[in-house]
Amino acid sequence: MRLKKIGIVVGKNKDIDYRETRLIAEKLLDKGLDVVVPSKIKSRLDIDVTETDSVYKDSDFIICVGGDGTFLKAARGAFPYKKPILGVNKGTVGFLAEVETGEIEMAIDRIVSGDYHIQPRMVLEVKVIRNGGSVYKNIAINDAVVSRMALSRIIRLKVMMDGQFVDSYASDGVIVSTPTGSTGYSLSAGGPIVAPDMRLMLVSPICPHILYSRSFIIEDTKTITIGIAGSSEVDAILTLDGQEGFPIEPDDIVSVSASKDSVYFASVKQTNFYDILRAKIHNTYE
Repeated sequence: MRLKKIGIVVGKNKDIDYRETRLIAEKLLDKGLDVVVPSKIKSRLDIDVTETDSVYKDSDFIICVGGDGTFLKAARGAFPYKKPILGVNKGTVGFLAEVETGEIEMAIDRIVSGDYHIQPRMVLEVKVIRNGGSVYKNIAINDAVVSRMALSRIIRLKVMMDGQFVDSYASDGVIVSTPTGSTGYSLSAGGPIVAPDMRLMLVSPICPHILYSRSFIIEDTKTITIGIAGSSEVDAILTLDGQEGFPIEPDDIVSVSASKDSVYFASVKQTNFYDILRAKIHNTYE
């Protein structure tokens, strides 16, 4: 399918002077494409772009300017519409935003010529069950985390898989991650690195109070449930991709499973995942 409308979204406080955003828009317009942006961006660009209230719905392809947090927010917005998204890195690490600012012209040339590929990525469906009914439902692209509130005591979480008891963790929380999220919070909690095109879930306790607690990997056909065991005085929260939060009550059950639908990451490079991994990890920790 030939692209006609390219949407641009920008992370808050990332491209502050809109220099890269303006460059992207101008190059796309020069190529004869329509550029679709939110109203707050249009007012800053002063060029012939189209304003919309729904960039994700009204575009064929999304370019996101910002860091990985911005990319995840944009990917969450694009997911219901099955629109591919490409990230231009204005953040620190940039595992997900693959295009550096010096590569913008190259990226646009490849988008226009169709020289890019789409990578389907696994998405988690997350529900909170209270008194037998669902009180909250959302998605996670990186991870779903059940954790204690900042000033709360350590919590004990009971983890089940398809109704079978797995373990009970006295810890700061539990992370359920996709392969895409394996290089995020899951990694810092000691979880393994997984190639992003796989379909599986990683379950990792956060700062467990027993030495043998480790991450485990399960099939994407399974359902993980997490509940608070023991004290009813503990304050807990469900966090999705570090962006969406929902307070958990003592008898709530958090259900996590793989969505049948994928989110679509666009790539304009023929880069090996492990090359990116080495470069980003070294830049982060050296």
